[in-house]
Amino acid sequence: MTENYPKTAYILTLIGAIFALIIGIPLAILGGVIATILPGAGIAIAVIALLGAILGIVAAMMMKDPQKVKTGGILAIIAAFFSVGGVISFVLLLVGGIMALTWKPPQPAPPPPAAAPPPPPPPM
Repeated sequence: MTENYPKTAYILTLIGAIFALIIGIPLAILGGVIATILPGAGIAIAVIALLGAILGIVAAMMMKDPQKVKTGGILAIIAAFFSVGGVISFVLLLVGGIMALTWKPPQPAPPPPAAAPPPPPPPM
């Protein structure tokens, strides 16, 4: 069975987004605490901490639709630069995005060759 979407790119992007989310949630909470002292800096930390994870999850979901694979790949690459999950999430999101951008949908199988007509009967 052929896949209708880039399965490997989808899985790598989703795993990278999950890593970014695991690290991003505590950083967002820390940003909320910092927001009580420095409102601008705290909110910025909270938003950036979750932005990479949210963009990564949206990118992975877009990759399931063959018409939106390229857009999902671009979003995954952007998410890689916003991810705060460390090197692992950065690499997974980046590689997943690149794989989605280079994915080509499977081509339909060519029709089988037509059978040759039988030879004409010998002249009498």
